[in-house]
Amino acid sequence: GRQRRSEARNAARATRRPREAADEPMESQKKKRYDRQLRMWGEHGQMALEKCKLCLLNGSATGTEALKNLVLPGIGAFTVVDGSVVTERDLGNNFFLEPSHLGQPRAQCVTELLQELNEHSRGSFINEEPAALIASRPAFLDGFTHVIATQMPEGPARALARACAERRLPVIFLRSYGLCGVVRVCAAEATVVEAHGDNAPSDLRVCAPFPELVAYVEERFKSLEALSPVERKHVPYVVLLLRALARYRQAHSGALPASYKDKQEVKGILAGMAEEWFGTAGALDAINFDEARAAINTSLAVPSVPAATRGVLEEAKARVARAGTKAPGNGDPPITDFWVLAAAVERFVANEGGGALPLLGALPDMTSDTESYVKLAAAYQLRAALDTAAVHAHAAAIAASLGLPEGAVSADQARLFCKNAHALRWMRFRSLEEELTPATAKVSQIASLLEDGSEAPAAALYLLLRAADAF
Repeated sequence: GRQRRSEARNAARATRRPREAADEPMESQKKKRYDRQLRMWGEHGQMALEKCKLCLLNGSATGTEALKNLVLPGIGAFTVVDGSVVTERDLGNNFFLEPSHLGQPRAQCVTELLQELNEHSRGSFINEEPAALIASRPAFLDGFTHVIATQMPEGPARALARACAERRLPVIFLRSYGLCGVVRVCAAEATVVEAHGDNAPSDLRVCAPFPELVAYVEERFKSLEALSPVERKHVPYVVLLLRALARYRQAHSGALPASYKDKQEVKGILAGMAEEWFGTAGALDAINFDEARAAINTSLAVPSVPAATRGVLEEAKARVARAGTKAPGNGDPPITDFWVLAAAVERFVANEGGGALPLLGALPDMTSDTESYVKLAAAYQLRAALDTAAVHAHAAAIAASLGLPEGAVSADQARLFCKNAHALRWMRFRSLEEELTPATAKVSQIASLLEDGSEAPAAALYLLLRAADAF
């Protein structure tokens, strides 16, 4: 019991790095402390975390654990609201608390212990029952950016959800029973720019080469046949794909390869080029040709807008149009930078992009001589910069039309948005009131899930947790 709690608490504290030297710059300190997480969610994610002002309602074991996982990576500020005192039960399930805390305000104890984990996170507490505070002074929520509520009964949870909805303040409800639990997000919507997917899409534009790429290939590789055998084995595979595609289109009245059979024909053209240049034996060690054949499925596709991103762009266009009319009561949240930039990308796709998103500008590693690779990468980077500048110009025009201040959307924001335009996400949530009210609850959907073999356990657990709350 007590020994295991002490060991667990010490393990949590051990995740901290030693305090940095007092004369070391703050930014340098943070980069060292948060090195691993910066690699995961980047500097923009870290900045968002450090700007967060979180309110935790109920310093239960569940709430303390959730807050610990935000304090360690450096949440900006947090406040624990809890009117309870530490009891024997708390000592049994909250590894932060010790017997010496018995009878003391739980909010204060939890705050002080969590504050020890990271001196860069500012902690405070309110020794008051959350339900009473919400009922009497809901305005206390105005100073926060996010709320986490744990182990909260249905009545106070509804009141909290309504108060947060009025302030467009996202709230996350956590409820745990032993090893089971539920997480419920209550927010009007959520938008994602940096999804941090496993792999960035290939965006070489072989089927729709841009002027800078065409000009470079014409200048450097106008006559591939005139190159020496060694030089030919260092031709970037992008150039080989462009040459093979040109031969394919010449044989098919300008059509692009669409089916698997078509792409296999392009592979055959590449194999023929390799044998033509190096002979049957020499073609076997032409690595650049191997890379070209391996990239056919991902590179020989006409640039298009993914369905999820297309939905975001269409919604952004509609929102900007509605905001421009200043029609009251349309129900839209305020226009944020996300929607201004999404509307700007939509205009780019419809105009300069010719149906395609801004170029990513990233060139993968490939067999090539250094000079050719550097100049090829520069061509991609230049086109990406030009596309980003066009999007930024559209964003500035949209912001001005909506009466937003000059410079409301920066060039850096536009650059980040264009880099991630392929993975934009927009999520909407049902309100807690809709979920808990019988007339609007999705009863038929729950019934269907209970009969579904794969989803039945989760649906049953959801009902059991609701029943436990009601009990």
